[in-house]
Amino acid sequence: MQDEAAARAAVLAAAQGMLSHGLSSGTSGNVSARLGDGRVVITPSQLPYPELGPADLVVITLDGELAGPAAAGRVPSSESLLHCACYQAFPEIGAVLHSHPPFATMFAAARQPVPAVVDEAVLFLGGDIPVARYAPSGSAQVGHNAVRVLADRASALLAGHGMVSIAADPAQALHCAVLTEHCAQVAWGTRALGGHAALPASTVQAFGTRYQQARRSADG
Repeated sequence: MQDEAAARAAVLAAAQGMLSHGLSSGTSGNVSARLGDGRVVITPSQLPYPELGPADLVVITLDGELAGPAAAGRVPSSESLLHCACYQAFPEIGAVLHSHPPFATMFAAARQPVPAVVDEAVLFLGGDIPVARYAPSGSAQVGHNAVRVLADRASALLAGHGMVSIAADPAQALHCAVLTEHCAQVAWGTRALGGHAALPASTVQAFGTRYQQARRSADG
């Protein structure tokens, strides 16, 4: 994401999309995009998404510090360190989205990974959705734990908290988050039918390879 104005618009659209898709409620959740100079545009803390405008977004450094003046009363999201950890660990990504959708959060609370119940999960997420170890919300350890399981996945559950998705841009990060929640809901529902049937190994290998290739190409 090179242009700051475009990045602000994309972050705002994804944040409002997160709310409309039911991935978060109120002011919970946060979205960011990486700028061409390495800085990060991120949603502010404690502001309702329908009321946000591009000027309300905050620009920070990869250390989580303000990179310039912000609109009056605007401070970075309380989970900015999670975003920064992802950008520092994965130079190929351009966006981070953190949300609290109900079904994925149930799996996160149970410390259970979400299985790849549909083949799109392998193609767009890399496979099943792993669980990062618990750390208190807002702490640097949340990010450290998340990056340990995101090296080959687009989404991860945050134990006892919610989930995080990473992608090339905010729209793709939103797509990954929506797909993760869909998988969690389907996986939950299949338990009433005796459990899901595993995907063929050939599909997992082929689609997993395509995910990794697409992710590597984003760094080009």
